[in-house]
Amino acid sequence: MTISKPLVSVYITNYNYERFIEQSIQCILDQTFKDWELIIIDDGSTDGSKAIIEKYRNFPGVTIIYQQNKGLNITNNVAMRVACGTYIMRLDADDYLVPEALAKMIAPLEANPELGLVFPDYYYVDAVGNITGEERRHNFEKEVSLYDQPAHGACTMIRLSYLKKIGGYNESFTCQD
Repeated sequence: MTISKPLVSVYITNYNYERFIEQSIQCILDQTFKDWELIIIDDGSTDGSKAIIEKYRNFPGVTIIYQQNKGLNITNNVAMRVACGTYIMRLDADDYLVPEALAKMIAPLEANPELGLVFPDYYYVDAVGNITGEERRHNFEKEVSLYDQPAHGACTMIRLSYLKKIGGYNESFTCQD
């Protein structure tokens, strides 16, 4: 029996986001694109996150990792080493995706084997789910260059081989990738 690897590895980093983690996990389970693995990494939470995460232990394609608090970039590298997909994407535990998000981001990467990463527009949402603003990304071919509008770390889908080629995330930085 041959086990095929998923096309995309999504990992959720969690540190004390008990209030939001279930919505974050559920948004991946609800994606229209189904060729994914989900890696949930709890970075030493001290709230009730573990009880929520454990509900997903036996879901197909879900891997759960608990670790002592190490910070974002060390956790990003843990995910990179564990990931099996062609592409990898971090989803912060207080973020969620619309059901078509993975399909829309994978399409340009699949269409262009030289493309290294894609990232979406996004909404700002308050604690009860109301949209309070929108971040619209620019047309890079006409308006701006990548240097003018860098990718946001969360929800950026990256070709995993490229990320590994540059050695992953710089662990000397503690809060942004």
